[in-house]
Amino acid sequence: MPLIRPPIKTVASGSPIIYNSYFMKTFKSLLTGSIVLLWAFLIITTTGIKEARSEDTFSIFSYLDDSIFINEDVTQSGDMPQYILDRTALYLQSFTTSGRELFQQWLDQSMPYMPIIKHILREEGLPEDLAFLPLIESGFNVNARSRAKATGMWQFMAATGANYGLEVNSWIDERRDPVKSTRAAARHLKDLYETFGSWPLALASYNAGSGKIKRVLNKNSSSTFWEIGQSRALAAETRNYIPKFMAAMIIAKNPGAFGFTFTEVPTFQYDLLEVPAGMHVRTISERSGISLELIRSINPELKGNITPLSTSRYILRLPKGIGTVFLENFEHLLPDKRVVVYKEYKVRKGDSLYKIAKKFQTTVSSIREANNLNKKSRIVYGKTLLVPKKLPYSINIVRLVTPPDIPPEMQPYPTMS
Repeated sequence: MPLIRPPIKTVASGSPIIYNSYFMKTFKSLLTGSIVLLWAFLIITTTGIKEARSEDTFSIFSYLDDSIFINEDVTQSGDMPQYILDRTALYLQSFTTSGRELFQQWLDQSMPYMPIIKHILREEGLPEDLAFLPLIESGFNVNARSRAKATGMWQFMAATGANYGLEVNSWIDERRDPVKSTRAAARHLKDLYETFGSWPLALASYNAGSGKIKRVLNKNSSSTFWEIGQSRALAAETRNYIPKFMAAMIIAKNPGAFGFTFTEVPTFQYDLLEVPAGMHVRTISERSGISLELIRSINPELKGNITPLSTSRYILRLPKGIGTVFLENFEHLLPDKRVVVYKEYKVRKGDSLYKIAKKFQTTVSSIREANNLNKKSRIVYGKTLLVPKKLPYSINIVRLVTPPDIPPEMQPYPTMS
């Protein structure tokens, strides 16, 4: 409880205060009395906090019933170290007081993704408690990026993501794809669990790396996270990772008990549209009647507005039913107008924008627009440009992808029952 201070009284200039002996004696007496009262207040407050924390930690364990933290090593409250329960209580206090607004925002952001995450976890044979891990990783922000360059909802580093099939290049960053990254995270967590045999250690490894956790376990001759959870060999972030996740999971599974609102919304259903490499998203927006922003929001892996040139064709998500609308409008476009896509071209010696435009049967202004060049910009030997190119008419130039052609990582969201 903050001390209430009286308003500061200003003294007019030119009116000096004379501190006589009576004034100083009275001031010292008041100061001594205030210090005694303040000391008593702090003792009472601290005692109250300790008592409250003791009650909180007792109730915390009841919230963990049937969670991944209850196993053969922890079957009752006395089996879990008090320091873990104390730290969890502090995170609960933070999330429900000063951090309440932010935590509610995290819950809101999780709602559209929760059904597909749980669905993938079940498919991989993993506990659904893990679906709440992005709360403390990214707040379910698919575009989150840490100072260490971990990216996406699950905060994958590029190397770890690549180990689980997530592609990162000039055109896409699949760590930001909510479906593909969840599948990768599930498989990574499964591997960590198979390595360590317990979820606390697997989760600590997800945060710090399996090599780090193995070294700390060996150094301390330990076999559980509870034994190393206070070790200074671990970064503070890792020491607090399990209690922080416990607190977040407890609230997410019992939102009403803590004054939060959390409801899993009906799952987003989508169509899969296969398009040529280098197609501008604006073309899809214009022919489907939905905004560029909406297309980008449901395809967050795209780094720019052009489908990746790293593959000959690319599959985009569109809202359910919009794929058919796009195809109908697209068929009216062909064959009168050819489809414009973009390709990369490395500038050669003696090249000019005019020569390049003539070679690819396009215009100088189109090349300038694609590369953000103005009339004074000069092209440099060896530089790579995007050049518009018209594709010949083909009835299958774009198509809806339907079973059994849908890649496993692109499977549509399950329907809410």
